[in-house]
Amino acid sequence: MIQKYRVKTIVTSTGERLPVLLALDGLPIFEPTVFSLSEIRSRNRASNTIDSYLRSVMVFLLFLDLRKINLEERLKIGQLLSLAEIEDLVGICRLPLEKIHSLLSEVKVASKQAMSSVVSLEKLRKTASNNEEIRIDASSSATRLRNIRDYLKWLCLARISKHGVDTSLRLSLDLSIQYVSSAIDARLPSGSQKFEGTDQREGLDPEVVSRILEVVNPNSEENPWSDEHPKYRNELIILWLLSCGLRRGELLNIKIDDLNFRKSTVVVERRADDLGDPRKNQPKVKTKGREIPISAGLMGKTNAYILNHRSAIKGARKHGFLFVASESGAPLSIPSINKMFTVLKEKSPEFGNNLFPHIMRHTWNDNFSEEMDKNRVGEEQEKKARSYLMGWSETSGTAATYTRRHTRKKAQAASLRLQENIIGRTNDK
Repeated sequence: MIQKYRVKTIVTSTGERLPVLLALDGLPIFEPTVFSLSEIRSRNRASNTIDSYLRSVMVFLLFLDLRKINLEERLKIGQLLSLAEIEDLVGICRLPLEKIHSLLSEVKVASKQAMSSVVSLEKLRKTASNNEEIRIDASSSATRLRNIRDYLKWLCLARISKHGVDTSLRLSLDLSIQYVSSAIDARLPSGSQKFEGTDQREGLDPEVVSRILEVVNPNSEENPWSDEHPKYRNELIILWLLSCGLRRGELLNIKIDDLNFRKSTVVVERRADDLGDPRKNQPKVKTKGREIPISAGLMGKTNAYILNHRSAIKGARKHGFLFVASESGAPLSIPSINKMFTVLKEKSPEFGNNLFPHIMRHTWNDNFSEEMDKNRVGEEQEKKARSYLMGWSETSGTAATYTRRHTRKKAQAASLRLQENIIGRTNDK
């Protein structure tokens, strides 16, 4: 399937990763490019944020193509979208990108058969409403709509600010963007109302962790990798994620020079737009930089990997990143670590779908909570310690995202004690 638009990340001479929205001819599309540079990049937003905005704008452009809307002509007379079109836009934003591209192909075929694109969209809406499986999650859909709303605001303000625009057009554009913004905000998808714990991420059970460590042991017959380097590298990756609670970007950002073997510590350092990083999709440290302790056992395994396995990969000598690709020796990429988990799940179906790099961060936080309880560490002190090790500010509320299991278990245990006390009173009579 030929895609009419695509987002490509380029690396500038300063090392900056800059996403751009390209048309079918491979050239940047003017207005989305100006929008991303003047509104998003100028506010020092991360490249991932720019990418998110441009992918949302791409969905909007596909919607305009589907509905055969000439937005430029509408802007000239101070109009944007009707209520029915906004409803359609909300529906489109709930679909995976592949489905939207597929729909555009269907409309082209339908047009050749003298059918209207609106009819095709109506058919899709009915299909989508009856098939929740083809929808993306509510938060992603809401992000698309908010980004599109911001883009439309910018388009209107850019025209209002032009020299020579008459007062009536300015007023029409101002009223139009207020109407469209309010209509989109009123239709932003909300999250699921299921009780907490049914669809929220939590850490892995201790039994599952033990089983994973058995499988990834390089000497295990169940190890899914045949070559020596990926066997030892992948086990080490799992150990690092479980032991330190790092994000995958933080792990892939670690250089050998960040390791202090004498002190048994590692520095997690922010290196945005690193010229020495050849990866176009550069793994980044999203949280604060910090120094964290490394156990003697983990440091020993890391040193053994560097000396015995990483050193055997020729391309690894060209850079200082700790984890490298087996064939080229290039710094390991985010897609590669994702694929590692995919292979692990395919070879060991018992792990199900609830196994991915970030679940290890949740698992670390569960284990950290239990350790703090065992040592009777106060709540405030625990919060400060957790925030430091995770790279959060002390006032951050992020911890609640990673302590659901521990909080739920403590609440359930307290509830059971209360029930037992009540039943005990009735038995005493």
